[in-house]
Amino acid sequence: MPEPADGPDHPDYRFTLANERTLLAWLRTGLALVAGGVAVATYAPDLGVAWASAAIALALVLIGLGAALAGYHRWRSNEAAIRADRPLPQGWVVPAATASVATVVVVVGVLVALEVLR
Repeated sequence: MPEPADGPDHPDYRFTLANERTLLAWLRTGLALVAGGVAVATYAPDLGVAWASAAIALALVLIGLGAALAGYHRWRSNEAAIRADRPLPQGWVVPAATASVATVVVVVGVLVALEVLR
């Protein structure tokens, strides 16, 4: 592998760019979750229970905000590790995002089942 143009102490720019692309993916995911929350609030006003649509919409918006903020935190932590030539820190963002979205999916599934059984 060729030495970076800025000298031996400068990290390989490809790692920094890959880290930046990962941040952009987290931001897109957060934006998609917020858009999903807006769509639920707009197009599914009644999910079998009066408060359900608002709760699901709010949960999706908050998870989207959390994804964007956690992605930024992860980017900063990884960037610091890359510059210091340390191993990347253990991530908690993926398990937390997975658990949050899975919880919303289960709740929506239960609400849809209640609506169908009515």
